[in-house]
Amino acid sequence: MKLTEAINSRHSVRQFTDQLVDQELIKKVVKLAQRTPSWVNSQPWQVYCAMGESLDKIKAAYHKEDLAGHQGNSDLAVLAREGWSTETQENMKQWRHGIVHHFATFDEAHQQMTEASQTLYNSPVILYITIPQASPDWSILDAGAFGQTLMLAATDLGLGSIPTYNSVRFPNILHQILGVPDDERFIEGISLGYEKKAKINSYRSERRPLGEVLHFSD
Repeated sequence: MKLTEAINSRHSVRQFTDQLVDQELIKKVVKLAQRTPSWVNSQPWQVYCAMGESLDKIKAAYHKEDLAGHQGNSDLAVLAREGWSTETQENMKQWRHGIVHHFATFDEAHQQMTEASQTLYNSPVILYITIPQASPDWSILDAGAFGQTLMLAATDLGLGSIPTYNSVRFPNILHQILGVPDDERFIEGISLGYEKKAKINSYRSERRPLGEVLHFSD
């Protein structure tokens, strides 16, 4: 697959099949992602793979937190939607409007999105990317670039993906189940697997016109 094809075909998969992902394939994806550039070649990322029993434990623990009405406390601060800039809020509104109208009714859209979120998208694999607590903010940028390269590599190798806040909102659970040292913080969780033929997966979000994001200065 050409790079441009991988970029244009990758999308967020919100429902995966039950098909297992071979560990050797996961190794290939991560090895390709390791080509990502980083500040002074610091390569600050670590990758913790949750699958099988460990992922089942994470899903069960998250579900328990949801039933108790507990909010997330991710390692990266979140911002209330009204605190975002006007432009980014408009993008969010467009996405919400688009995905709701992708379904026949609002209730169907709400049910599909809620079910996907509560099951962590039926992910057979979640790759958790961490960086050391002793890192500058630039390492967050590096980890994000690593995650994008990882998802494009996954696309090239036939896997679907979605990066989510949802998967890292209870870091204490992740530290305990995955054995991640306390001096590392969770930046993102990327679900991997084989895409299920479902209406929720056929939605494609729009992108802003190039002229609104690219600015030339003569």
